[in-house]
Amino acid sequence: MCKVGDIILIKRYKSHNMDLKQHSFVVLNTDGGEIQGLSYDLVCNVMSSFHSEEHRKKKLKFPGNLEYTPSDENVRHGHGKQGYIKADQFYYFNKSKIDYLVIGSISVELFIELIQLINNLSSIEQIIDNL
Repeated sequence: MCKVGDIILIKRYKSHNMDLKQHSFVVLNTDGGEIQGLSYDLVCNVMSSFHSEEHRKKKLKFPGNLEYTPSDENVRHGHGKQGYIKADQFYYFNKSKIDYLVIGSISVELFIELIQLINNLSSIEQIIDNL
């Protein structure tokens, strides 16, 4: 069971018709709903790690990426690496079709910053490959 603000590790998922393995996500919503005629009960943003300072600078040029640090104040537990949340991509899931594990949570402050960024974006990609 997960709740808003949790960091979950999804063992297998799809993105843009590709099968991917083990990735961290921030939970945005656990209310059920429907998108394009498909039911969902989980909406998340994907988290990614920086591989180098050059990679960090490159990724932070995108207005939809929110940087985080793996500190006790921002991210409790999680994968322990500095990285970013892709705020401009909403992943819709059906929890009964995925294998996931709660590994941590983000702070209220970071969650509020994430929601503010989402609200200021001009477009959000909706990824429904996992429904």
